[in-house]
Amino acid sequence: MKALIKFVVLLGACFTFTLLLFKVLGILSVEDIRYWLEQAMTVSPWIVGLIIVALMLVDLFIAIPTLSLTILSGFFLGVELGVFYSTLGMLGAGTMGYVISRFHGEKLLRFVSKDEDQILEMRRLFTQFGPFSLMLCRAAPMLPEVTSCLAGVTRMPFWKYILFYSIGTIPYSIIAAYSGSVSTIDDPSPAIFTFIGIFGGLSLVWAGFLYFNKKKLKEQ
Repeated sequence: MKALIKFVVLLGACFTFTLLLFKVLGILSVEDIRYWLEQAMTVSPWIVGLIIVALMLVDLFIAIPTLSLTILSGFFLGVELGVFYSTLGMLGAGTMGYVISRFHGEKLLRFVSKDEDQILEMRRLFTQFGPFSLMLCRAAPMLPEVTSCLAGVTRMPFWKYILFYSIGTIPYSIIAAYSGSVSTIDDPSPAIFTFIGIFGGLSLVWAGFLYFNKKKLKEQ
């Protein structure tokens, strides 16, 4: 359990640092992204889609407001294309995190803990609770990246990873893109309520999971 907590904290600290850094520098804000999409829309919708996918991929290394970007994809492209491009980007970013961690995460894992028993316990814990974590990974910023990296470093089978990650990602994309497609500049309330509802709902499910499994987690 200690190795797992250390690994999560270390990854979370790295992602938080990039988020704060770019926030302070004023780079890649929601306003910037919206401006780029508005300009791209004057050229072609598929350019908008490519920008969305590219930003989703960059999110693996630099914290991007994923939910806001998904809502904007629905606003500019409509629900069908919004879902397609945002899902493609999110699954692509997650897969990149999984692959990089699977082949290069061992060094970071050994940095966190040199105790072989702790590493084996970490892998066992993620095997047990990983699927649920992947399905609820959209409950908080940076959680999708952290769980994807954990899936890779613990060598979860890729088919299993992509299955549960998709279960957590595709409905999220559909709801967010739809809310963006029915929102307007004069009436942004669907997007706002979706923003609150998704994080609030998933957070409640996470709280319930932790409550009903607190005995199992304490025993680890």
